[in-house]
Amino acid sequence: MAKRKKRNNNLTLGHYVVGFMDLLGQQEYLRSLSVLPLSNDPKELDKIKIELKKTYGAVVGMRKFFNESFEGFKRKPKKLVGFSTQQKQEYASLDNNPIKIQSFSDSMVIFMPLKTDTLKLPVRGVWGIFGAAATTFLCCLAIGHPIRGGIDVGLGMDIIKNEIYGPALSRSYSLESRIASYPRIVVGDELIKYLEALSSQTPNDNVSEISKTMSRQCLNCLVIDDDGYPIIDYLGQSYLDLFGQVIDTSVITKAHKQVLKFCEKFQSEKNTKLAFRYALLRNYFKDRLHLWTELMSK
Repeated sequence: MAKRKKRNNNLTLGHYVVGFMDLLGQQEYLRSLSVLPLSNDPKELDKIKIELKKTYGAVVGMRKFFNESFEGFKRKPKKLVGFSTQQKQEYASLDNNPIKIQSFSDSMVIFMPLKTDTLKLPVRGVWGIFGAAATTFLCCLAIGHPIRGGIDVGLGMDIIKNEIYGPALSRSYSLESRIASYPRIVVGDELIKYLEALSSQTPNDNVSEISKTMSRQCLNCLVIDDDGYPIIDYLGQSYLDLFGQVIDTSVITKAHKQVLKFCEKFQSEKNTKLAFRYALLRNYFKDRLHLWTELMSK
């Protein structure tokens, strides 16, 4: 007889930053695939396998873009504006809490505890999540796979390896599924309050000074969208100032072309809902592309 696994009675409730990212269009595409043929025709089976691999490849690509982007942002303290030499040195000795990723179907959940232990700087993780989310958004859009997401702070429990449960997850999922509407990454009120509290603190050492500076930079990487919700401003001036010299601007050009293709497609199909949504995305690009003109022309 198999032994029952011991129940984990040491679950810790704490505050987490949680991002919920959804790759758009995947479910509709999967539903459009025909069911398995009644006959065991190898050609038909192989055709369906190829189509499923395409959709799964897009999901794997989203995860890969995020992981690589996050690690890249962690390695670039020199790109942080407003740091003294001593603060840069101390920053290099600090780290954020572990970032974990929970994946299922065409969605991805990124979460990190906000606890502050020795040599931990949670806002560094928030900053990395913002930067990685922005890069992942652009890279996926450039290959025709738009993303919609929500990021917020709330209570949660890290139940088992790479799985978060609680209001923090509910908040981020609600932002993605009910608020975001079109391809964008919406940031919740509780995360804004957290960053504003850090940015307004009176520093008493280098770590708190670094935390204050980084929280301000996180806030500067957001913009209020037309409906009043803050979103990650992935083509804004702050991202240009911080990462303009390291971003492959051809990705921005490709992403913009994909946006125009989506707009044309949904207009031609007279798909009112999606035509309006992608017009909002087109307008965002239209308002921001001039910031990147010089770099994109090189």
